[in-house]
Amino acid sequence: MSIDNARTAAGSSSISVAEYNALRAGQMTEQQLQQIVTVTANRYGWLAYHTHDSRRSQAGYPDLHLVHVGRKLSIFRELKTMKGKTTAAQNEWLAALTVAGHDAAVWRPLDWFDNTISETLFPSGVTS
Repeated sequence: MSIDNARTAAGSSSISVAEYNALRAGQMTEQQLQQIVTVTANRYGWLAYHTHDSRRSQAGYPDLHLVHVGRKLSIFRELKTMKGKTTAAQNEWLAALTVAGHDAAVWRPLDWFDNTISETLFPSGVTS
């Protein structure tokens, strides 16, 4: 849906920030999300690992493994578009990592626009 269509549907000449962010999130590709996450992670001192060619790797392993040595954190994230679905293998890996005590979850473009990602990578009040 275009911004003009959203305005017409809303019956006004403007849309809210949340509506605008939802429109932008719906247009973002997984590759664009990954680029934003890795650049932001690196800026905040995280090491970011991504298997560039997963065709020869075990199915379902999360897209990103992020490690922050100073904060002693290790997180796993599967990246999906707003409409993207996780596979059974991806769900299995995320569940197994979580049961093993890791922070493992799915991030979508809206998580970027609502600051979920930046708050995870650099929470308010954290100095290192």
